Amino acid sequence: MLHGTTGSLALAATLFVSGLSPAKAEPLPSGFVRLRELAPAIAQDIRYATPFNFTGAAVPGYGRGECVLTRMAADALIRAEKRLARQGYGLKLFDCYRPARAVAAFNDWVKPPGGQDLGRIFHPGIARGDLVARGYIAANSSHSRGSTVDVGLVRAGEAASPTLMDAGPCDGSFSTRPRESSLDLGTSFDCFSERSALGHPGITAEARRNRTILVAAMAAEGFRGYSKEWWHFTLAKEPFSKTPFDFLIE
Repeated sequence: MLHGTTGSLALAATLFVSGLSPAKAEPLPSGFVRLRELAPAIAQDIRYATPFNFTGAAVPGYGRGECVLTRMAADALIRAEKRLARQGYGLKLFDCYRPARAVAAFNDWVKPPGGQDLGRIFHPGIARGDLVARGYIAANSSHSRGSTVDVGLVRAGEAASPTLMDAGPCDGSFSTRPRESSLDLGTSFDCFSERSALGHPGITAEARRNRTILVAAMAAEGFRGYSKEWWHFTLAKEPFSKTPFDFLIE
């Protein structure tokens, strides 16, 4: 991060506009890596670095859209990707390490009067103030320990799917909800809906099959799923099982 003179600020602005970045990002804590440096082919769509998430704004702590993980989790994820590639599939990352300040921001966001909100997409039918009581937003997150990922399933070599802000409800029909993959997973990512539950009986047979493929590949490489969210996985033998982190993603 640049500090000081007007000249240095102008340089930072020039780099940003030109699509470049300052010479070198801050070093990560010991044991953490940037997934892109190890596996650049794994698709990333880090939502909280953008306005397209349930809050309607980029989230504190996400200086850029970058998947950061513990080295152990990254290695296991790369193995899962290779396993899926043999079946004609791949992974798409929506969130990895999540700074503790982002979790705090989520808990502040649910309080009135609040600001931006994409509830019409991400929590249709559930009042914003009820999201904590319903278990969709927690005071603490395993993501802050660096070995939890939110991930979807795509076809191998699939082109990126642009997600439009005018998409319909996340638990609506496949043709109207946010499009993240050519594969139906039953809901979109981060959908605060009962249909996001891993074993929900109301999803199609195709969506159930795709969820099973994703879960099997992740479980084979040591990740545990979460019954309420088909996209959420934590490395069972995580290296920092009791330590939340709050360093900036940059």
